[in-house]
Amino acid sequence: PMAELTCDPVPGVPKTSRRLLAGYLIHRDDPDALSVVYCELQAPVGPRASLVIYENEACSSPIMEIPIFESSVCCDVVGINCSCFVVEGHHFASQSSSERKLWLRALSNLKVKLQNKAPEPTQNELLHFRSAIRENIQTLQATQESRIARNPLLRLLDKPRACEKKRCTATELKGSLWSSEQTCSDFSGHRERCQPVGYPKS
Repeated sequence: PMAELTCDPVPGVPKTSRRLLAGYLIHRDDPDALSVVYCELQAPVGPRASLVIYENEACSSPIMEIPIFESSVCCDVVGINCSCFVVEGHHFASQSSSERKLWLRALSNLKVKLQNKAPEPTQNELLHFRSAIRENIQTLQATQESRIARNPLLRLLDKPRACEKKRCTATELKGSLWSSEQTCSDFSGHRERCQPVGYPKS
């Protein structure tokens, strides 16, 4: 999906009114299955915040909700340029390691507020939080590395044509004393592949 990270609620969808950060992530459903889901980090209500998972950015109906408490485990996965992280036993992967840092920073800030028993944020405070997150999203997008290529990385090569009469076996090549200027008549048009190993190319 091409939807970018956002901190703005979906117009006409009240359940996204407490959104702080949202975007597509890969979720490990089980050891043999992955799914691409749309995740939304919501501001705290009472003693907990929430990471809500939807099917897509329309946020029509939630698939799952992961509660975030002050003692919740939110950590990264160690690795070179790794984009994986864990939230309460749920494994996620973002599109880049920089994007992962943004998710973990937002989760960490929420946990600090919960640990300090901060009151529920007002609408004005939510606007302030979103403004700060929006600045981080814009900085991320300006410096983000290129996305994973969607086209094949290697050029498609033509399949080599098989010899019409016969194939030159290793025994035949060893027994024949071809010079660097000779070619096999059975390999017309395949001069490079007919030269015995050890002889210079003409």
